[in-house]
Amino acid sequence: MAEFFLPRNSTVKKGKAYGAPDGARRTRRFKIYRYDPDAGANPRYDTFEVDLDSCGPMVLDALIKIKSEQDPSLTFRRSCREGICGSCSMNMDGKNGLACTTAIEDLKGEIRITPLPHMDVIKDLVPDFTHFYAQYAAIEPG
Repeated sequence: MAEFFLPRNSTVKKGKAYGAPDGARRTRRFKIYRYDPDAGANPRYDTFEVDLDSCGPMVLDALIKIKSEQDPSLTFRRSCREGICGSCSMNMDGKNGLACTTAIEDLKGEIRITPLPHMDVIKDLVPDFTHFYAQYAAIEPG
């Protein structure tokens, strides 16, 4: 299970809940880590219900649907959608992976999505890759 280290005296609070649209029969609940450093508030988990009948099969499809239909302020990275670039890397139900290659049906129950646990968070699900890129640039073929 991923662990986050928060500043002293801060806790992850319960956030907003967004229900599925009327008439949705096959839904899944996504519990998503939200953090906006500019707001000055503690991080929170917002809960979103997604109609799977009008959503693609991957976790990234659900995130895109949530952003376009329920909460446009949700922030995450995405690029190639083919598992090549790694920009949609995040922690899903305690396991690090790519949202574009992780099928919703492979995750059971409520799906908890958090940023990568070993990196600083810029906003919501966006980690700071500065240190990673510096390490990558320092690699020399042996």
